[in-house]
Amino acid sequence: MATAVLPEPSRALYPFRSRFVTLSDGKQMHYVDEGPPEGELLVFVHGYPTWSFTFRALLVYYAARGFRCIAMDHIGFGLSDKPSGGRYHSLRRHIHNLQELMVSLELPESTLIMEDWGGPFALGYTIRHCTKVRRLVVMNTWGFQDTHPPRLERLVRLVTLPGIGELLFRTFNFAPTVFLQRITARHLSPAVISGYRAPFRENRSRNALVQFPRMIPTGPDHPSAPGLREIARGLAELEHIPTLLLWGERDPIFGPDVARHLRRHMLSARGPHLIEGAGHLLAEDAPEELITYLDDFLAETGAQPAALPPL
Repeated sequence: MATAVLPEPSRALYPFRSRFVTLSDGKQMHYVDEGPPEGELLVFVHGYPTWSFTFRALLVYYAARGFRCIAMDHIGFGLSDKPSGGRYHSLRRHIHNLQELMVSLELPESTLIMEDWGGPFALGYTIRHCTKVRRLVVMNTWGFQDTHPPRLERLVRLVTLPGIGELLFRTFNFAPTVFLQRITARHLSPAVISGYRAPFRENRSRNALVQFPRMIPTGPDHPSAPGLREIARGLAELEHIPTLLLWGERDPIFGPDVARHLRRHMLSARGPHLIEGAGHLLAEDAPEELITYLDDFLAETGAQPAALPPL
């Protein structure tokens, strides 16, 4: 069970049954599948340094409303396999892994709900499989290389230096502790912090925490740059897909200017709706406001959850 790896105070927060799919490279990807199988499908795609745990409130709420809810853990995160090789993690690899999950489970048309690195992964998937995507919900992310590159170049260069990245993210486990609290506006409880730390208890489990910052482009020839250029070019082709842009206005990583830039590339998108006081992780900082916007968006775009039996 997924909850078996969680400390006792966090178990009640993530009461979901673990499921696994074996990818073509032999890696085991963990996911949860909640709600009625016949319900309209919502797929949640997390970022860094989180895992499907971040969507726990949304999973409970929307499964209870008759939606089928799937949330995976990227390889290297959560309860998925954690390869030790430094070359495993790349933008193209994780887009491909998401594609494999969707194909392996033979999933119908879905609404993709994404944040942080989940944005490039899910948008990259959508550009390749736009007929399989019914809606997009895009939160605090990016998908550009040349037109609006991340403003983190100096910081990324520093924290990803050989030895520095390993010290911060592997030895001190900086990402799901200090970094996570810095990017959220709401104080996270000890039970929530324990839930985020649980998959990374041992040094050997933290390779993705070291490598994901190194996937952020620090120049035009970075390995992630071609994939981000492909995503940026493909955004205009998604205007037929109903899209909602939601943003934490106090995001210290991707500020509202990134949301507005994204809107210029996705001309038919609703928003961006800026959520006052929220930081980088809307599901932690403003779950009530997030659900309100999602409810309205799903209703306006004709979502049909399964009818649930009366209590």
